[in-house]
Amino acid sequence: MEYVWEASHYLVQQVFSSLKEMFSGTREIQQWLTDSARMISKSGNTVEWLTPLGLPVIQPYHRSKPFLCHSNLQVVNLQNTHDANERPDTMKQKNAFPPNFIHSLDSTHMMLTSLHCYRHGLTFVSVHDCFWTHADTVDVMNKVCREQFVALHSQPILQNLSKFLLQKYCHGFSPKNATKMSPETLRMALHFSNMPETGNFDLKQVKDSTYFFS
Repeated sequence: MEYVWEASHYLVQQVFSSLKEMFSGTREIQQWLTDSARMISKSGNTVEWLTPLGLPVIQPYHRSKPFLCHSNLQVVNLQNTHDANERPDTMKQKNAFPPNFIHSLDSTHMMLTSLHCYRHGLTFVSVHDCFWTHADTVDVMNKVCREQFVALHSQPILQNLSKFLLQKYCHGFSPKNATKMSPETLRMALHFSNMPETGNFDLKQVKDSTYFFS
């Protein structure tokens, strides 16, 4: 147990190094999201975005505010981490944005799959990322699941996120109003505009993938 922390830290470095080598685009997107969240929270704002279905998402991570709760038996010291009057917790905001953004896309895919299964008259049940239906309609659900994944990720997701962030935090950045921005806002605007490049994977191959979803 003496070297658990060092060993786990080493393994994390090796895993991320391998991912960066094999999936460079994924790592670049993760870094872009992390840096975006860091800049947003440093400016005093929480990270917000819209899912492709238009659902607003807000990360409610603020700095802890201790307070005492008095009772007849004892006094308990509690921490309030969701006080909107406190400044955002930069560490939590930047660490949470990449996985939360991906989860919001996964939940969008689940909602689209359920809606289109309903249109096909299927019984659809899901628990987290497990999709279920009756045995005789599994093939139809599999087809719908793949079609909706392709339809969702064929959208300009990063471009739409970039536009939203620019509008939300940079008041609709354009070269014309760049001189009127503070240095901090201008840095954010330039970062939001400089999105990672998308890859050249043919999404339509997903429709024929046997092990895409189980």
